[in-house]
Amino acid sequence: MSVNINKHIADILQLHEYSMSIGRTLDFDKNCDNFLKLLLARKNLSGCCVISKKEDEYIRSYSYPVGLVDDKMMEHSDFLNDCFKDETIKTGMFVEDEEEMNSSCRTEGSWLFFNLKNNKGLMLINHKGSPFDEVEINQLSPIMDKFSISLKACESFTKQDNLLKRLTSQNKELREFTQAISHDLKSPLRNIVTLIAWTKEDGENLQEDVVQNLENIEYNIEKMDNLIKGLHTYSTIDKFEENDKEIDLEPFLGEIIESLIIPDEVQFHIESNASKLFMYPTLFQNLFYHLISNAVNSMDKEKGEIYINIKEEESYLKCSVRDNGKGIPEKYRERIFQLFESIDSKKECIGIGLPIVKKIVDYYKGDIRLESEVGKGTTLFFTLQKE
Repeated sequence: MSVNINKHIADILQLHEYSMSIGRTLDFDKNCDNFLKLLLARKNLSGCCVISKKEDEYIRSYSYPVGLVDDKMMEHSDFLNDCFKDETIKTGMFVEDEEEMNSSCRTEGSWLFFNLKNNKGLMLINHKGSPFDEVEINQLSPIMDKFSISLKACESFTKQDNLLKRLTSQNKELREFTQAISHDLKSPLRNIVTLIAWTKEDGENLQEDVVQNLENIEYNIEKMDNLIKGLHTYSTIDKFEENDKEIDLEPFLGEIIESLIIPDEVQFHIESNASKLFMYPTLFQNLFYHLISNAVNSMDKEKGEIYINIKEEESYLKCSVRDNGKGIPEKYRERIFQLFESIDSKKECIGIGLPIVKKIVDYYKGDIRLESEVGKGTTLFFTLQKE
């Protein structure tokens, strides 16, 4: 009796050991190594193979020892079709006149097949000739259910990881392309501006419509130059290298305001519970430059008012920029943070300022939303996580 109890306890501990070896990693091969090598050692088996069914073909997803099962086995579709046809556990013995398995099995011993679902199966091989008994099979069955789930998780992780790598590569290519375009377009634009200036200087007797056309060209060149600068800024937001620094808030915002062409009738109101902040200066400058620029460009009143509020909390900044400008029609509000979506034809309004703002807020793991009423103005609310 004590022998049976001890064996029962040993079996339970062994099943626990199997279970704990599964799912410790999302790497497919390592997950198989952790469980199957342990299983082979504990059961004194010769080898194993994880088989995947893809349409009408069978491939080895994993085998140990390597080479135990070669491509010849994968060609025996009738045998494998029978293994995969339902969820019943299959087992059998190799005999001399059977060629279902490859030559490395030496046509002797026994095999056991578990259908792992999700078009995967596990074959265990024992060259020593002893068949798998029913008790052993029943003990392994729930462990195989967990193993099946772990393989599905590994495949999902691999797909996501591969997708992330492709997206990272594509983003890098796009960023490099944008930077190259920015560089290559600026030079001819400068040349065109120079030629126009020479033409206007040397052509005192130019007809009025010619002068107007030249000014239209200059206007569009400036708009294109703004677009190129904006694209370059947008493409490099999350790739810059800069240390956070202490920012003296009021003069910092004052410098941004002074760098913009702002009508005299526009008044600024800045409110904050912090006089200094530790931020990345370049990102912070770009963020408020485009927010303030957007507010200024929306002005259509005799007296413009722009309110900037920055409230420092323990782990984040809570900010808003409000103006009393023309407001944003409802049909544009869903698209306002998308590239090149502009509701204004001014050369400064190229549809890239608010996308830059959104990308910087995302970089800081924050949120942004807007409230707007046509004819009364717009408020942009956003948060920035502190580093």
